[in-house]
Amino acid sequence: SGWATAQADPKPTGVPSLLRGMQPDLEELDMRRTPVVRAVERARDSVVSIYIARDGKTLAHGIDGQGSGVVIDEAGLVITNWHVVAALEQTHGGLVARFHNGKSYPAEVLSSSPEHDLALLQLRTDDRVKAIVAGDSDSLMVGETVIAIGNAQGNSDSVTVGVLSSRNRSIRVRTPDGQTRAYEGLLQTDAAINQGNSGGALLDITGKLIGINNAMAVGVENIGYAIPIATVRRVFDEVLVSSENLASVWLGLRVTDQGGAPVVAQIAPMGPAYRAGIQRGDRIVRAGGRDVRNALDYARATLRAEIGTPFEIGVVRENEPLEVEVAPMSPTAWELMRRTGLEVTQVTAQQDRELLEAASLELYSDANRRRVQLLPAVLRIERVHPDSPAAALGLRAGDVLVAASVPTMFGRWAYRPLVSVDDFAMIARDRTGGSLNLLVLRDREALEGPITVERL
Repeated sequence: SGWATAQADPKPTGVPSLLRGMQPDLEELDMRRTPVVRAVERARDSVVSIYIARDGKTLAHGIDGQGSGVVIDEAGLVITNWHVVAALEQTHGGLVARFHNGKSYPAEVLSSSPEHDLALLQLRTDDRVKAIVAGDSDSLMVGETVIAIGNAQGNSDSVTVGVLSSRNRSIRVRTPDGQTRAYEGLLQTDAAINQGNSGGALLDITGKLIGINNAMAVGVENIGYAIPIATVRRVFDEVLVSSENLASVWLGLRVTDQGGAPVVAQIAPMGPAYRAGIQRGDRIVRAGGRDVRNALDYARATLRAEIGTPFEIGVVRENEPLEVEVAPMSPTAWELMRRTGLEVTQVTAQQDRELLEAASLELYSDANRRRVQLLPAVLRIERVHPDSPAAALGLRAGDVLVAASVPTMFGRWAYRPLVSVDDFAMIARDRTGGSLNLLVLRDREALEGPITVERL
């Protein structure tokens, strides 16, 4: 008919080339894997996001995204900021640490130092986790590249990059306990450190840990702060793993790494280790039945020490191996010994009811004896150290401490029963530099006298 048949446009056979995905080859991936990417890949499996869990659920956003932490030991020790975990005091929840791979573990606070804004956590898991590689903050150069990793605003695994802006900065911040604290010797960076980054890692370009992020400047941009790793190491050795802060037992020695080995750096006079024969300079090789390679191994082993159970420590002295048994004390008992020269143990009514009845009648001798309430416990003196306030008073091993005088709200003094070591230590602490009157039983005879309480 003369009419040409219209030909339809061919249908598209695929997506535009711009939208077609192409797998990058290895050479391209290698070009994109910059030093920053390599640093992040090296460290990110050692950085955790820290949350508060309530009723078994993890709340990962808003105020419950608490911050970040850094794994420093494959057995699950984590360093973070004190202010990150301080919020626990105002909640009924527990801590949960979440890794880059999505795994989460419960965590508990072992010790903390508000003065340094650092805290030590233990993950509750038998899994081995990857520990970060520590760098050298003393050799840092202003202007070199640094990388911050953390849980910024509840966004886990956030990475920011900047330079080291300055060293040895000082700041004053309002902390969760309501105080204004000064932190000194900090690193300053323009890598973004937002809320939630606290406790996270500040890395150098090789992926090594050079600092723990701890603060951001409010009202200005591009100013963040981190605690140098050299400071973290010192606080860890001297504060975080000390018996007082771990709230475990007191062994009376401080161990530091010297020449690649854990060495006894300090011995407390008349403390448990001193009495067991350990000396300054001894190299620790075993503790609590475990091999010890460094100060961290030693600290972890002492967490299993218990009061009343001998704790074995193996040392090498002048190339000679020695095994000793240390009798652990509680930190409170050690404090009391230093203030008064007394070592005491609790005696309960179940252990010696006749003694408790005699002590109760003596304490309440001015009251109607038919209404005397039986004391739950008293304190028996186990040891009196020479040249101490207790020795000056004439106290002896075997004497029973019944009560100590305390001021009342009416300005008078009254006896308060001494039913635990903690009770006695608290009363003594309040009378530091002064004295307090003690009610003592010796062979069922009542004695009274003032004991001086020394300053520490």
